[in-house]
Amino acid sequence: MKQFDEPVREVLLVGLSHKTAPVEVRECYSLTEKDAIELMAAARNAGIEEIVYVATCNRVEIYAASRHPERAVKALMKLLSDISSLAEKEVESFLYRKYSREAVVHLLAVASSLDSMVVGENEILGQLKASYGSAVRAKMTGPVLNRLFHQAFRTAKRVRTETDIARNPLSVAFIAVELAKKIFDDLSVRKALLIGAGEMSELILRYFVKQGMRDITIANRSLANAERIAAEIFAEARVIPLSEAIRVVAEADIVVSSAASRDFVFTETMTREIMKFRSGHPLIVIDIAVPRNIDPHVAKISDVFLYNIDDLKSISEENRKSRERATEIAMKMVEEDAREFMEWHGGLTVVPAISLIQEKFEEIRKRELARYRRKKLKHLALEDYKIVEELTLQIMTKTLHNPIAHLKETARGMQGHGGRKIEDAVRMVMEMFKNESAKK
Repeated sequence: MKQFDEPVREVLLVGLSHKTAPVEVRECYSLTEKDAIELMAAARNAGIEEIVYVATCNRVEIYAASRHPERAVKALMKLLSDISSLAEKEVESFLYRKYSREAVVHLLAVASSLDSMVVGENEILGQLKASYGSAVRAKMTGPVLNRLFHQAFRTAKRVRTETDIARNPLSVAFIAVELAKKIFDDLSVRKALLIGAGEMSELILRYFVKQGMRDITIANRSLANAERIAAEIFAEARVIPLSEAIRVVAEADIVVSSAASRDFVFTETMTREIMKFRSGHPLIVIDIAVPRNIDPHVAKISDVFLYNIDDLKSISEENRKSRERATEIAMKMVEEDAREFMEWHGGLTVVPAISLIQEKFEEIRKRELARYRRKKLKHLALEDYKIVEELTLQIMTKTLHNPIAHLKETARGMQGHGGRKIEDAVRMVMEMFKNESAKK
């Protein structure tokens, strides 16, 4: 009974996103993989059985499976408060909490890029897979989250294959370039500086080249990475060390920054010095990094126009409206797949009872066979006795098939309508077989 006495692990989610928290709050939780693993380990020490930490430029979400969900949520909120400079009540004002089916639907929607700032963007699925992979390698997941995340990946693939969500896919990088186009009609005559040489910079470089830009500089700590993307996309791009970026800014029209850095690449003081040499020539700075690369006080400087990732929302809203029909279709798929997962999850409640029923019937079968073997079947040859044994096994299996199928179907049907009722019914069945066994 021990297995049944412990409730089934419930799926839960604690998170914040571009919808609930500004970038200055989200960047508090941009952890290294090592720090993220330490946070997950601390959650495990607090009694949370399974956990996956997800952090992107637009969201920080912790998915967990716990037999005590309310206690788990409190522990996660305490951990989130501890790793930021914010008080627990302040952190709580930015957070959303979701349980059971609502948490499942949310993850499936996130994986399908339906909850992204840019609906249909490609990056989120890869980021989810990376976060899940990190948790798996650190042995932080278990049967519930493993099943859930793999379902999310299948749903994302289905949405991209069967809807127009991914047609002409957009991204934060695309929107950053669209913003630059709104400010400068003709980008082909402008000079750009890209700070960082990651995936986002690759996308931006591709978009700039499509716009006919030819004066592009890439600044990065690793020259090898910058030289690689230049060779693959635009061989004419200049590659410089990140330490020399300040020199190039004096001549640039557009700066797009997406470097992985815990410190500001450009401070207010540095930028003020730069602007002295620009003779009032405007500078457009688009900071899509989280944590931010550019000191937000730079926005106060005359002729500097600073945009961070949250400022791209207006353009992303236009994208969202243009994909409303595809989003509706995709959400129906998400709901269907979430229902499938919840049916599986609901079935976990009756697994102990099914195991006990099968175990007790098997005990009876073996006991009676042994009794008959000693008396009425002792004349049978071993081969003939094996045939009788196989026959009794088949009879038992077929006899139990319908009751077990009905028990599973009942549990699925009651999913979301009071898990306590399911547990009470299953407990009654198990007690019946326990008592029956005690009489023998």
